[in-house]
Amino acid sequence: MSLSMSPKPRAGGAPAVNIVDATGWEASTWDDLAVRCPLGAAFQSHAWGELKRGLGWSPLRYLIESGGKPAALVSIQERPLLGRRAGPLGRFRIHYAPRGPVLLEEGSDAAHVALAGLRLIAKNRHSVTLTVDPEWEEGSDLEAALRTSRFRPAARDIQVSRTAMIVPLEPSEAAQRGLLGHTALQDINRAAALGVTTERIDMTDVPAREQALSDFYEIHSVTGKREGFIVRDRDYELDQWRRLGEAGVASLWFAGLGGRDTGALLLHSGRNLVYFAAGSREGADMRRTRANHLLQWQIIRWAADNGFAGYDMGGVDTQSAPGVPQDESHPLWNLYLFKRRFGGRPHVRIHAYEYAPNATLGAAWRLLRRFR
Repeated sequence: MSLSMSPKPRAGGAPAVNIVDATGWEASTWDDLAVRCPLGAAFQSHAWGELKRGLGWSPLRYLIESGGKPAALVSIQERPLLGRRAGPLGRFRIHYAPRGPVLLEEGSDAAHVALAGLRLIAKNRHSVTLTVDPEWEEGSDLEAALRTSRFRPAARDIQVSRTAMIVPLEPSEAAQRGLLGHTALQDINRAAALGVTTERIDMTDVPAREQALSDFYEIHSVTGKREGFIVRDRDYELDQWRRLGEAGVASLWFAGLGGRDTGALLLHSGRNLVYFAAGSREGADMRRTRANHLLQWQIIRWAADNGFAGYDMGGVDTQSAPGVPQDESHPLWNLYLFKRRFGGRPHVRIHAYEYAPNATLGAAWRLLRRFR
């Protein structure tokens, strides 16, 4: 498919937008742009889109051009509004671009082009609503581009957290240590003195990877039961992590005192390494060994050595307790302190936004989402 349109004119005029259907591209070709470019996102990877087929979504991938120059990419998940039923509404679909679109250059001009392209795709695919949640900062020029591109805040957010604690990565170990809080440095040294070891799994070594993934699932699932977060069934989770690892989009790490006491799965997402899933085994004395502190430090140093600019340690809020914690009254205050002690700096990201080509259907969908 190749579509063309001219976005709504802005000051100075606006070049035509061209949409190239990239759904059939080789996985590595897609990921080189969508994941490994500076503003890339792991959830826009080829592997992530294909994984969602098992949940009833069909992945669509597009390159958005302006003036003959690539400006953005987007991987969109699509499903029918009413399943496979026939009838007058049978042609309408629901669309979601997880952490998309991916801009290929900085600035609001690229965002305007990307959003114009998304509107065209939504109309062409008979979308009831197209939801996006790129990792753009709240209050930025990029969010302003959304508001002036006929997108509106979604009826419901999709991500559990809108905050991130991002550690700037320094080229030298001495400079990185300078970002650590005093207690974090003490805990790292304590773990090393006790004999805690860390390991990074070679995801191309199939036997080692499969055993490691199995171990990690056991750690992750028992932590989910203990901490009250959702863990999907074993086959789905292993398939997800395996695909991401095979695509070079994920790294798996462990730390422990004589074993695998704690683990973390990291996503390679543009210029950032992102903390994605983690856990510790039942009975692991993390308070005594401080294994997770040493694990985080080794991940930080590996990320810096491998060209990442930041380490996103994950969110410190929830939908029921939004925003960066300000004091101990926030339920995630201790988690916030832990990440801040490693040099994490808070970033608040935008809400999910959506675009509805048909105002009536879009309003009906928004009303339905408020009660589901």
